[in-house]
Amino acid sequence: MPSRRSTKTASGQVIIAVDPHKVSWTAVAVDSRLQPLDAVRVPVSRGPLTSRLADDGIEVIDVSAKLARRVRLLSTGHGRKSDEADALSVGVAAHTADRLHTARVEEAVAALRTLTEHRDDLVRTRTQTVNRLHALMTKLVPAGLPRKLTADTAAAAL
Repeated sequence: MPSRRSTKTASGQVIIAVDPHKVSWTAVAVDSRLQPLDAVRVPVSRGPLTSRLADDGIEVIDVSAKLARRVRLLSTGHGRKSDEADALSVGVAAHTADRLHTARVEEAVAALRTLTEHRDDLVRTRTQTVNRLHALMTKLVPAGLPRKLTADTAAAAL
């Protein structure tokens, strides 16, 4: 979920816009002239970004991906997609959009997301294990095995 943090400087309001991903977060500081001041990319650390910022007393505003995409497409550079361009688009949208809402962390959603990611990891591990077993079995059983290999089928073939 794209987010922003705002602070006041001598030259006006600066918003720190973030493009979050599973592996890294890209943040761009955007001034009131809608110009990027600096950008940084950091590896993801533990905990959802919104929760961590809220715990530190930082206001987190939700900028929809659709709004950020519109800003990026209408910007110079013909809408080329990169993490830094996405974060900049979030910052520009945050400066110019009306009626943006404060992001809320819902514990149930966070728990479901964690369970879903864990399930995906288990499915991925199971698929890798079955593929390795199938590769080994094709070397041991010259006639081959059926596509939908199970542990019972492999045991019976041996």
